Amino acid sequence: MNLEQISTFLTVYQSGSYKKASELLYLPQPTVSNRINQLEKELGKSLLLRGKGNVKLTEEGKAFLPHARRILGALKEGMEAVERVGEGATGKLSIGCNNSFAASILPDVMEAFANQYPDVSIKVYTYASSELVRLMKNQHFQLGITRYTSNDSGLNYRPILSEQTMLFVSPDHRFASRISVSLEEILQEPILTYPKETQYRKMIDVTLNQFSLSYQPKLETNNLQLIKHFLKINTGVFLSGSAYMRKEIKQKELVQLEIERNPFPLSQVFVAYRDNELHSLDYLFIKLFEEQINLQAKEGPLLTAFC
Repeated sequence: MNLEQISTFLTVYQSGSYKKASELLYLPQPTVSNRINQLEKELGKSLLLRGKGNVKLTEEGKAFLPHARRILGALKEGMEAVERVGEGATGKLSIGCNNSFAASILPDVMEAFANQYPDVSIKVYTYASSELVRLMKNQHFQLGITRYTSNDSGLNYRPILSEQTMLFVSPDHRFASRISVSLEEILQEPILTYPKETQYRKMIDVTLNQFSLSYQPKLETNNLQLIKHFLKINTGVFLSGSAYMRKEIKQKELVQLEIERNPFPLSQVFVAYRDNELHSLDYLFIKLFEEQINLQAKEGPLLTAFC
C-alpha cells in the first residue's frame, strides 16, 4: 500500500468515475485501475463497485474511507509544517540564468522571494546556456534557469513555461494594427536578433533554413535591453517568446503579433538542477518560481505555465 494508491482511491470516489479520476490525475485510465486493483489486493477486499455512470463504495470501502482521508490529511499537515519552517529559512541561494531572463522575468521572481524569505542571501550568475550547464556540472551553483535542455548526465530539467514565438514591433510600425503577419513579410523587415552563436538564434536560423528562407540582420546583440530600445524607436522587428516582453506589452510600449503558420518550435523555460542535490532553499525557490509564472499566466494569455 502506498500514498499514490490511497490518493487515487479517494479521487475515484470523489469524482464518481475512473474516467474522471484519470483526467484529474493526468493519468491513463488503466493506471488508475491498476492502482485500485493493487490496493484492493493488499487489503484483500473490494473497495469500489463500478455501476452505470458512477462508482460506489463497498461496505469495506466505506470502512476504509475515513482512514484514507486521515492518512492524506496527516501528509498535508506535515508538508504545511515543513513549509512553515521554511518561511523562516536562512542560508544562501545560488542561481544561474541567461542575461535575457535576468533582465525580464527574474526581477519579479526575486523580489517576491526576497520579500517572503528576507533572511536568505541570494547570488545570481548570468551566462549563456551552454556555459550555465558547464558551471552547474562543476558545482559552481545548484540551480540554473535555461531555455534549453541538454543530454548531460547528472542534470535534470523541470519545465516551467512554454510559449509560442511571436513578432514584436513598435506601436508606430506599419504592422502594429494587424493581428498576424506572414513569415515572408517579416523577413522583409530589418531584423533585430541575438548573435549567431546563441542557441536561440540557431533555433531561428535552422527553422528558416528548412523553408529556404533568409534574412539580413539589422542589429545583433545578446543584450535584450538594447534590442528593446531599438524596437521602441521602430528600428526593426524582433522574434521572441512573450514572457521576455511582458512588461513592455502591458505598458503598450511594444505590440505583439502572431506569426501566420508559425513554424518555430515552442519557446520554453526550464529549471535545471543536479541529481539528488536540491536542498530546502532550492525547493522553496522552485515552488515560488512556479507560483509567480502561474500568477502571470492568469493576468493574460501571453504564456502557458506548467502546473
